[in-house]
Amino acid sequence: MKASAFLRSLSPILALTVTSLLFLAACGKSETPATASSAPAAASGPVVDPAKADLSSLKGKTIHIAFIPKGMQNVYWKSVEKGLRVAEKEANDNGIKLKVEWQGPASENDVPAEVSLVETYIAQNLDGIVLCPMDLNALVPPSDRARHAGIPLVIVDSALNYKDIVSFVGTNNRNAGILAAGELASEMGDKGNAILLRFRVGSASTADREEGFLDEIKKNHPNIKIISSDIYGGDDVDKGISISSDLLNSFKGKVDGVFSPNEPTTNAMLKALENAKLAGSVKFVGFDGDAINLDGLARGELGAIVLQYPYQMGYLGVKTMLAKLAGLNVMNNVDTGTVVLRKDNQNEPAVKALLANTVQN
Repeated sequence: MKASAFLRSLSPILALTVTSLLFLAACGKSETPATASSAPAAASGPVVDPAKADLSSLKGKTIHIAFIPKGMQNVYWKSVEKGLRVAEKEANDNGIKLKVEWQGPASENDVPAEVSLVETYIAQNLDGIVLCPMDLNALVPPSDRARHAGIPLVIVDSALNYKDIVSFVGTNNRNAGILAAGELASEMGDKGNAILLRFRVGSASTADREEGFLDEIKKNHPNIKIISSDIYGGDDVDKGISISSDLLNSFKGKVDGVFSPNEPTTNAMLKALENAKLAGSVKFVGFDGDAINLDGLARGELGAIVLQYPYQMGYLGVKTMLAKLAGLNVMNNVDTGTVVLRKDNQNEPAVKALLANTVQN
């Protein structure tokens, strides 16, 4: 089944369900930050859920913020933009003159480009910056300069090793890795050899997934042996295919299961398994739901895909910034949640709603 047919088989989701989905994400927040390094100190006084914040004090005001993703090309980031545009429209429909700049680097490996974008928006003296940091340390200096310039900072998707932020909005990535480990263990019959294809050094979101995965396997699945966990696929899928192929060849005949922690690494490993005639026989759990990965699931080449809520990250990233600008005390961590997609649960309401808000190629 092609991804387009897969998605057409899902019931259309009316606009009103967006609200219920946001409430679901808000209810799923954890008591501790998804990633401690990205959590500001807990604020005193009443704390508001950004999805429910009263923004009436902003009516009639002109607000200009920047939303900086790690990249702009793949389905994940397009889905983030879809969410932020809905939040932008809602604000304008309610009398807030909101403009959201959406600009990221061409490549998720170009850390200097992302640093430069933050510097550019600081110089423009915007009202706020929503940042998806490509590197948990390299983006700290420009973030600190933003704070000293009086520009509030909301961190979305991936951790930053900096505490003077408004809030972290995103997946509890360590828990997502733990979830993936359980899925792969089930696929493998809780025994055999597994490999982890990492993403990129410095990417906090994927690093947390990777470590959550490894820790869960070590702690609760002693009959699964991790035979490789130090190879990075990167964001270039073509290069990732070559890296994945070399990895499979180096353990030829010994690999029973694979985990990859994001969209490009899952795309790359899926193609490498296909090229090696191993797709379907080697158990595979991936991450993020673009057309390539959904096709792989439909064909039985992926046993499960851990899905995030990129739409909600975009929507709630903007809503969190607006709540801050309205003088409200917002939650310091907004866990946007995860859903595991398998063939047997594709008709569940939460899965349908997530896929309906996922932009496809």
